[in-house]
Amino acid sequence: MKVINVSLTVQPGKQVDYEAFVAKLVAGSLAEAGNLDYGHFKKIGSDNEYEIVEHWKDADAVESHNNTPHFQEFLNHIGDYVTKDPEIIRMDN
Repeated sequence: MKVINVSLTVQPGKQVDYEAFVAKLVAGSLAEAGNLDYGHFKKIGSDNEYEIVEHWKDADAVESHNNTPHFQEFLNHIGDYVTKDPEIIRMDN
């Protein structure tokens, strides 16, 4: 299993728009064949820090996900919402 954690810091005042934007990514990702779980969470005690936690069957599932339209849309527009580049941690389980 492949686990990916993505930490995001959203620009103040853009949280509502960001949450609508990322909801499309979450829905599309959950529908993928190799996806085991895909969650999006707001960090406790913060108004603008979020975490995406992804669980994938294997490396092929991650590669397939990376080429989907919903993930490409995320990559192309996440910069419209965040204050800095997302921090990504990849793990094998």
